[in-house]
Amino acid sequence: MTRMIHFSPSAWRALGGALLALLLLAPGLHAADGNGIAAPAAGSVLSGVVPVTGQASHPTFRKWQVDLLLGGDERHATFLALGEKPQDVPGVLFSLNTAAYPNGEHKLRLRVVHSNLNYDEYLAPVTFRNAGAAELPAAALVDAATPDLASDSAAAPATTETAAPASDAPVVFRSDAPADGKRWIEIDISDQKLTAWQGDVPVFETIVSTGKPGWRTLPGKFKVYVKYDKTRMRGPGYDTPDVPWTMYYSGAFAIHGAYWHNNFGTPVSHGCVNLRVPEAQALYEWASVGTEVVVNN
Repeated sequence: MTRMIHFSPSAWRALGGALLALLLLAPGLHAADGNGIAAPAAGSVLSGVVPVTGQASHPTFRKWQVDLLLGGDERHATFLALGEKPQDVPGVLFSLNTAAYPNGEHKLRLRVVHSNLNYDEYLAPVTFRNAGAAELPAAALVDAATPDLASDSAAAPATTETAAPASDAPVVFRSDAPADGKRWIEIDISDQKLTAWQGDVPVFETIVSTGKPGWRTLPGKFKVYVKYDKTRMRGPGYDTPDVPWTMYYSGAFAIHGAYWHNNFGTPVSHGCVNLRVPEAQALYEWASVGTEVVVNN
């Protein structure tokens, strides 16, 4: 004879709490180093204010950051939260209000940035289903996104660690340019290319990332007016510490290194000109305050 076992409501709550604790601590749900998004779990359907829990630590920890990839597309990333202290054990990172974003299938992305500017990345697909909210088509997601820290590394399966590629190749400037040649920087938005000139000799060329749709990189002729080897950039919806090798040339427009993405050649920024960090350093050391910057469409 089969015997039925009945639980009281309080017993069910206790069991639920135990299962949640197991979820947060189960090593199989995280990368080998323990980092990752523990909750909401991959595949969850979310509505309202939801606590996002996880672990974010590293021996050379610099920061952690969580972004929302609208439609699951890294090109439609929007900044959610930032922490400058490691989360060494699973815990609440921040609270997410899904009502601020369109309904649909999205991804939460946690990045743990190291002091050498590489990072580990963890993703969890989720679905937002707010009552009465419209389901936006993918083409509308750019306009729906709030200002974000531009990011565009390749998507990976949930809680899979992916290190940003680091180039060990030296950055070399040509040495056969006239010593007295004028130094200036040309940025071609259509080709996503930067060229450093000395006189009529192009001494260095590389691909860059300029402003994404809705965040235009301003064309025109300018001059570098201040330089910072490391600075903090803040704006509506984002706060980025330690932006390396920054040269401001017009208001808030700057040429700088970007350690948070590796999709150079594609417009992803808020209007600044993003370079790989080693290239940004070499250009920073080559140029000076007063160096002309020409931005062409």
